[in-house]
Amino acid sequence: MPTDSFPLLLQRFFGHLRTAQEVSVNTIAAYRDTLRLLLHFIAQQRHIAIDQITLEALAPDAILAFLEHLQKERHNTTRTRNARLGAIRAFIRFCLGEIAPDFMPQAQRILAIPCKRSEKPLLGFLTRPEVEAILTATDLSTWTGRRDHLLFSLLYNTGARISEALHITPADLQGRVLRLHGKGRKERDVPLWRQTHREMMHWCRDNQILDSQPLFGNRDHRPLSRRGAARRLALTLKAATDACPSLRKRRVTLHTWRHTCAMHLLQAGVPIEIIALWLGHGQLSTTHGYVEADLKMKKQILAHLRPPSPWRRASQASSSHVLAFLESL
Repeated sequence: MPTDSFPLLLQRFFGHLRTAQEVSVNTIAAYRDTLRLLLHFIAQQRHIAIDQITLEALAPDAILAFLEHLQKERHNTTRTRNARLGAIRAFIRFCLGEIAPDFMPQAQRILAIPCKRSEKPLLGFLTRPEVEAILTATDLSTWTGRRDHLLFSLLYNTGARISEALHITPADLQGRVLRLHGKGRKERDVPLWRQTHREMMHWCRDNQILDSQPLFGNRDHRPLSRRGAARRLALTLKAATDACPSLRKRRVTLHTWRHTCAMHLLQAGVPIEIIALWLGHGQLSTTHGYVEADLKMKKQILAHLRPPSPWRRASQASSSHVLAFLESL
């Protein structure tokens, strides 16, 4: 197999994703990051330059070693490991349709690598006092503080994914209704609170943001990245712990705002079918996870169940004062 065929395959693969499949920008970024990590790993293992890697280097053993490296060295979760494997499979399937059949045995072994089973963690969410503490901790006297307050408020108001929020432009706002561009090119309209709408309008006016420009940027006038937003949330959490000590032991991420929005809607009595539409879930089973997370609602449900009569051990005559004492406990 020619050495230069692998770079051409990569170029055609991403061209195929953009034109033939028309996948989202986020999917392309995920596949790109996976293949970039994989190429760096193979280059280090074989002590060669990345440009010297051929398709033959993508042996099943190398893929398995890479997946093991993700979990042991990079401390990725099982879900991340499975997502990386899915990206590799997509590339291998594309290669099967582009090259000679002598790659078939190797490709079939790669495609046969199974996904690992993973535990589904309980969804974490913020209480109302914790939400207030985080929003209050943003410094509204600074440019970054105003931006962070607007971002966190929008995440809580809309339940948007962070990828959706970071792609919002002024053109997506029609009155007090915000259009979100979600997964699978699905769009949904979400109403805004008056205060969120007012804050958003002031932000666009003060920063002269054009209709086609992202709402959230950094000081270098570039779009705010997911990593940058996560860093700002971490800094805000540190400032919020003094007013709300319960945040010290909490793992709060940008996605926690989405969980919080859904849980507060659920606790307010909103039907789960409506919450699924609000969040843009493709399947209702995805939204059912929020019911599992709410311990308070479970306790309220338990209050409707009448417990059975308590079980009592039949008393037995005993001449031992010690045993009589123990039995009475």
